[in-house]
Amino acid sequence: MAWLPENYRRLIPYVAPHRRVIFAALASMIGFVSTMPLLAYMVGRLTKFLGEGNLSAITELAWITFGVFVVRGIFQYGQDTLMAKAALQAITDLRARVYAHLQSLDLASFASQRTGDLTVRLTSDIDKLGEILRRFFNQFIPCVLTIIAVVSYLIYLNWQLTLVTLVVSPLIGWLFGWFGNKLADLSRTSQEQIADLSSRLYEIFSAIRIIRAFAAEDYEQRRFGELSDENRLARFRTEQIKAIQYPVIGLMQALGVLLVFWVGAWQISAGNLPAFEFASFATGIGLLLDPVRMITENLNELRQAGASADRVFELFDLKPTVLQAPDAVPLSPVKGRIEFSNIDFSYADDRPVLNNVNLRVEPGEVVALVGPSGSGKSSLVNLLPRFYDPQQGTVRIDGTDVRAVTFKSLRRQIGIVPQETLLFSGTIAQNIAYGCDEADIKGMLDRIVRAAKIANAHEFIQDLPGGYDAKVSEGGRGLSGGQRQRIAIARAVLLDPKILILDEATSALDNESEALVQEALNRLMQDRTVIIVAHRLSTIRDADRILVLERGRIIEAGNHLSLIDSGGVYAALYNRQFERASV
Repeated sequence: MAWLPENYRRLIPYVAPHRRVIFAALASMIGFVSTMPLLAYMVGRLTKFLGEGNLSAITELAWITFGVFVVRGIFQYGQDTLMAKAALQAITDLRARVYAHLQSLDLASFASQRTGDLTVRLTSDIDKLGEILRRFFNQFIPCVLTIIAVVSYLIYLNWQLTLVTLVVSPLIGWLFGWFGNKLADLSRTSQEQIADLSSRLYEIFSAIRIIRAFAAEDYEQRRFGELSDENRLARFRTEQIKAIQYPVIGLMQALGVLLVFWVGAWQISAGNLPAFEFASFATGIGLLLDPVRMITENLNELRQAGASADRVFELFDLKPTVLQAPDAVPLSPVKGRIEFSNIDFSYADDRPVLNNVNLRVEPGEVVALVGPSGSGKSSLVNLLPRFYDPQQGTVRIDGTDVRAVTFKSLRRQIGIVPQETLLFSGTIAQNIAYGCDEADIKGMLDRIVRAAKIANAHEFIQDLPGGYDAKVSEGGRGLSGGQRQRIAIARAVLLDPKILILDEATSALDNESEALVQEALNRLMQDRTVIIVAHRLSTIRDADRILVLERGRIIEAGNHLSLIDSGGVYAALYNRQFERASV
């Protein structure tokens, strides 16, 4: 397989498991291809019998020809369906592997990728590879075998005439390569522009309210038009190359055919070739034209799809920085003691985010983290479920290093209620029991309802058409922020974790929604170790400890009253918020 480009060789592991289907398809393909020289032979015999006026021989040949076409059709059906099956299975395996690999990546890997571009790679780029595999199996290989079979028969008929036929082949081969390289370059440009266009659309649809608020519809339309126009030009240049390619190669083929007829006429006149055998030879040449054309098209598609193959396999080249240890063990049920020891952390740009942070949280303790944006609050809590790993220091739960346990057992014991809750397409019940199989959800409806009641969500869920079976649209559109947040709390209640992270869970809510959410949170926090990343300081006055972070360091610690009395950074932040709330 050394003749295959590297990006296509990487497809072999996905094709190899389906080799039995492929071998069965190849058997059908060989049967189909073997009829091609036979057709050329029968045309020659028909020509001979017509010249002789032998009606009985013509009738017999007609029945034989009919039988050949029946057998040919059966072989063709087997070839096409079996090869399509193998191609579709291989591409489904590839898509599943790419998706699984993306799921294994850490948050830092996703931060460097555009969501729209990832979507294009998982959908249209992989579909493009599927189409190429189908064409390779269904068209390219049969056409190559057909050419080998027919050319072998032509050599048998008259090797001198066959040699003349092949004179123009090197020139046509060079033209294939030149046009193919041009098309491959243009295809990569086009695929990248489609990815840019998809990413831009994702951004526009996600920020449609901001676009409306700034009356920026015309501005966005111009930007979208520019991207669309760039893609149009790139695709038009591709079509221009194709439009030049086919006439040029067609002209070379026509010259070859004319040369064959001239030499054939000379051979017949010299008595070296019977006329009926030349008819077989000319039929063979005709049978070669369509396979040559299809090989041309397939080589073009193969080169163009190389860009898609590169883009898909580039995802496999992304490596996670947060890895589960080979000898990782499940984390035992925890009591909730958390320790951050000598933590240094930075993102990819190496700018320090946390500097020598030390923190111990006892089981059942409620600790709040406050400070300005960029002080390291969210970064610190993201180390606990191993969304990231610190460059220095250790994070422990109940004395166990989190790097020594499996991801699933760790994260199943940590509940997270984020600032903005994203709901998934499905039912309310599926969103509360997120991660559970459909069969399990039906058997745990009582627990789901109980969790919703604790989260102050039961009443509004009952008012929805269908109740817990009500369909949730993409992202939870149609539900208010407070309703989405209470579903997130119900999700955490159902998980029943001993450790709970509240990441600014009420900062984006109005007063009425905040009251309902805060009441639900207070119920959820009972008998759990809780770390709160706080924006509204009024919500953390009852925390056991409040830690003030600034530039990645803990600069103040204490409860609400002691920090107010000390008159430090926390007191200044609290008084500033209180003054704004009083205005």
